[in-house]
Amino acid sequence: MRRTKQHAATILTNFNRQVTGDELLEHIQSAIKQQKQYFAVSFSIHPIDVLAAIEQSSKDFHFQYYWEKPVDDFALAAGGELECIENTGTHRFRASSTQGKSLLNKVHHFKTVRHRNAVVHLFGGFSFFDENTSQTWNSFKAASFTLPEWLIIREGKSCILTTCIPIDDLNTQNAVKERLENTLLRLEPICNVQEYELPEDHNPQSINHLLSNQQLDHIHWIEAIERAKEEIYAGQFRKVVLARELVLKPEEPIRDTFILNRLRYQYPDCYSFLIRNNSDASFIGSTPERLASFSANFVLTEGLAGSTSRGKTATEDAKLEFDLLHSSKDLHEHEIVLEAISHRLQPFAREINQPTSPSIKKLSNVQHLYTPIQATIKEGVSRTEVLQSLH
Repeated sequence: MRRTKQHAATILTNFNRQVTGDELLEHIQSAIKQQKQYFAVSFSIHPIDVLAAIEQSSKDFHFQYYWEKPVDDFALAAGGELECIENTGTHRFRASSTQGKSLLNKVHHFKTVRHRNAVVHLFGGFSFFDENTSQTWNSFKAASFTLPEWLIIREGKSCILTTCIPIDDLNTQNAVKERLENTLLRLEPICNVQEYELPEDHNPQSINHLLSNQQLDHIHWIEAIERAKEEIYAGQFRKVVLARELVLKPEEPIRDTFILNRLRYQYPDCYSFLIRNNSDASFIGSTPERLASFSANFVLTEGLAGSTSRGKTATEDAKLEFDLLHSSKDLHEHEIVLEAISHRLQPFAREINQPTSPSIKKLSNVQHLYTPIQATIKEGVSRTEVLQSLH
């Protein structure tokens, strides 16, 4: 793509303004002396739309990660693969945790700004099953976490870029400094909005056509519901969540970022996300649920079950909310989820706290029964153990 003439300061200039040359060289020398394999720097940049950064870099970096919750004014994006951890089997959580800590220990991290978002992270996820044998998901391992070449976190008016370079083949300060500068120059096209160009395959109408041609076999769907009810009555299950696979074949290629842009504006209260390990497939979505959030010795999770639609008027919406809060069927469904979460947390928690009754979480098209849950983790229990149990 043709790039426009640049007028704003480059990110390399921006970086040099935030750090003295001697300070940078001291950190590089320390990294070499400690025989670190990677050198990372974090510094402030002009706020950008991180999804646009993903869109601009899609051809240059196979691994990409994106996460955003618009109402919280928080978003992050990462790209490029320096090193990847992959595991399978029943011990994949523990193995990934151990290997992840070891990998992060190979990084010398130089922060020019004191901020919680000036960090080096690994990005990836776990499949539902210990072994991932599905052909549909063959681009994604049962456990996979990547150390990215770059990470941008935007929170409010703050925007921080962290870039990481391999240095295990370098043994001089100037060689590391030169590689860092070259990397920052290479990241300029995704961090400088003045250099952005519309993607060559930009066609918003293709999304409208794709989304307007969804079809569902209602007969088989009803049959699945009846079968689920029969098995619940027979005592085989307490709760069944039905799902379906919908295969859509667009007339022309559609970028994952085009769909995500639609999702984040349609569902600003949800977490919109992207994981792409290669050019073959992307895992994208927008969900109101967060599995867990850890802070000190606490873990925060939530029960989200029991749903109804939104009203077309304020009165109808209020009536639907009241009916949901007093629906024996939905309250029972919600209680099953809370019991399951409590059962998963009990072996690891000293104390579990939650409201005595659920409240309502309203989204743009639906409202759910919602119960926040906070647990105090026992001393000596790892976050990985808790995460695996909840997962």
